[in-house]
Amino acid sequence: MKKIAALFIIAFSFSTAIIAQNLPKWASKVSKGIVSVMTYDNKDNLIHSGTGFFINTQGEAIADYSLFAGASKAVVVDAGGKKYDVDYILGADETYGLVKFSVKVDKTVAIQPEVKAQNVGATVYILSYSPKEPSYQVATISEISAINDSVKYYSTSKAYDGKFNACPVFTQEGQLFGVAQPSMGGKGYILDANHFRTLTINAIPSKNETLALSKINISKGLPSSVGESLVYLYFKSRSTSNEEYMDMLNLFVRKYPDNAEGYLRRATPLTDLQRFDEAESDLQTYLKLSPVRDEALYNVCQLIHNKLIYQPEPKYEKWTFERAMGYIDEALSLQPRLDYKLEKAQLHVAMSEFDKAYAIYDELNHSSDRSPATLYAASLAAEARGDSLSEVIELMDSALAMFPTPHPADAATFVLRRGKLFEAAGKYRDAVKDYNEFCYLSNNKVNATFYYDKAQLETKARMYQQAIDDIELAISAAPREPLFYLEKCAILLRVNQLDECIKAAQQTLQLDSENADAYRMLGYAQLQKGDKTAALQNLNRAKELGDEAAQEIINTYLK
Repeated sequence: MKKIAALFIIAFSFSTAIIAQNLPKWASKVSKGIVSVMTYDNKDNLIHSGTGFFINTQGEAIADYSLFAGASKAVVVDAGGKKYDVDYILGADETYGLVKFSVKVDKTVAIQPEVKAQNVGATVYILSYSPKEPSYQVATISEISAINDSVKYYSTSKAYDGKFNACPVFTQEGQLFGVAQPSMGGKGYILDANHFRTLTINAIPSKNETLALSKINISKGLPSSVGESLVYLYFKSRSTSNEEYMDMLNLFVRKYPDNAEGYLRRATPLTDLQRFDEAESDLQTYLKLSPVRDEALYNVCQLIHNKLIYQPEPKYEKWTFERAMGYIDEALSLQPRLDYKLEKAQLHVAMSEFDKAYAIYDELNHSSDRSPATLYAASLAAEARGDSLSEVIELMDSALAMFPTPHPADAATFVLRRGKLFEAAGKYRDAVKDYNEFCYLSNNKVNATFYYDKAQLETKARMYQQAIDDIELAISAAPREPLFYLEKCAILLRVNQLDECIKAAQQTLQLDSENADAYRMLGYAQLQKGDKTAALQNLNRAKELGDEAAQEIINTYLK
């Protein structure tokens, strides 16, 4: 028995030596494009290692997706022992367990994929990374199926070792045609190299792609074209952190250094990060590269304008309203567009030059560019420069007259502004009509504060029942707000509903036990009902809390 075992070992060793000797000559060449991949967590702890391979000379490579899931950093080691950082993830497919990535290197040895399909019975070679002799396994194709019209899925007659997962698979001639998939049921599987083309960053990624990429904490690349990259950046600007978005913009500028749009887009987060000198440099590059100068001047003006309005501190001496005005004036000299004129008017408003702003709006309102929006803006400028309320209201009447009747939902903001102007002019019932219409146009989707304001307005208009109804709506929308109960108490006191007034005052004090107004109104209501003892107690408490009117009531009715 021992003799038979010894013969078996000798025979196995001999067959292994034969296989090693029979490794095709091309193997030593393609093995230079096979690399070791090591991934790390955010604390630089090694989490996975495996094999990857380059598919072009620009440093793009394929590896097992499981190596990268949860990774914050990755490096590759080539056949010569040199290490390179993984720069960007270029695509991921969790279903077939593959990831495409790029490496920071000027040029790499590439294993160009062969798109020619293989036949049943063909012999193939699976190679994994080895710094010395290539580690490989020979397999024979036994079945062929199709994933789609361009990508095939191959089965082999025997399973192979798990270390060959996601390793490159070659034909007998040394052409890369697939990547090894996990073995199952005693069979091995190979995914067609055509699938590599689907491993991309898409401008609008699918749910599966988004999920797969989200599990990798390494910077992501961009879609393959300028247009798709710009769309991708637009969507990512809304959903990623400034830091991650900046990485994408830096990559875009590096990849497309002559594209003006990248510099303008990068200037915005640079401004948010208060890196103003860098933002200014990008804006100047944008102006130089932009094919349409007037639009570029307008965009630069808007960026500076927005910074001055929404981020006034810290100040940046190079960016002033005067400089923004210079840009928009030059844009207007090249093309007198409506949006440029409106931008100039807004700059005048920001600089408190209301006469100049009004002059622009007035010119537009006497031209074919007249619109509800220009009339609305003119009303704001007119009010700011001190025009009479009747003149301001007239402008809002003109704006609303441009809408069809009955007014559409788009007119809601205009109606509410006119209502506020009516209130300021003391035309309370006209104001209530506009508030009611605004509520209707908003489909009653208004907040508690709106109902509170409307109730106060109705009180001024002596429309007390409507005021009570609206303050009840405010309370139902915000039942923990003491101010609303206090307003209800005040309205009820006006119409001499004393019991309800007392109840509202007590509800106010349950929410705000130090409310002097509530104690005063409670005491006054009790006084009107003849309960002088309770009234005096509550009026004294109001006085203790600083309410001067409480003492006047005591002096008038209780002394």
